[in-house]
Amino acid sequence: MSELSRLIEAARLGIVEDVKTIVHRHPELVGQRDETGATALHYAAFGGHRDVVRVLVEGGADINAADDQFRATPAGWAIEYLRRMGGFLGIELSDFGYAIERGDAEWVARWLTRFPSLRRARDAEGRTFKALAEQSGNPEIRRLFEELEGKGGR
Repeated sequence: MSELSRLIEAARLGIVEDVKTIVHRHPELVGQRDETGATALHYAAFGGHRDVVRVLVEGGADINAADDQFRATPAGWAIEYLRRMGGFLGIELSDFGYAIERGDAEWVARWLTRFPSLRRARDAEGRTFKALAEQSGNPEIRRLFEELEGKGGR
């Protein structure tokens, strides 16, 4: 097993002492990528291993490195498992609600295409986005929510 593979495996598993040892001996590895273009930091972030993340960032890891497969940063990997369950960042919910309230159908369509589960999400006040769309008075935005339902996107 290569040293990079060992670092990535230790980061993935959250074994902070192994990460420290490898980074100390081979500091150049913090920026190297595996066959998917992911760094050890991607794996540590995905696993929620905060201490490992700190070691890697302090060791010079690029916190905004994008992998080759999804063009996702370590922060993107960190929230991916929550996304699969319908989780969003507060700013995303706020921006989506803002697009609905502004009547910006182009941006509402963009958000719904990228994140279809927003149709079931709620804003910070607990209102469903579908209800906001209905209240917006914008027929194009209301239609976007209806189209998703018609395609089995409940």
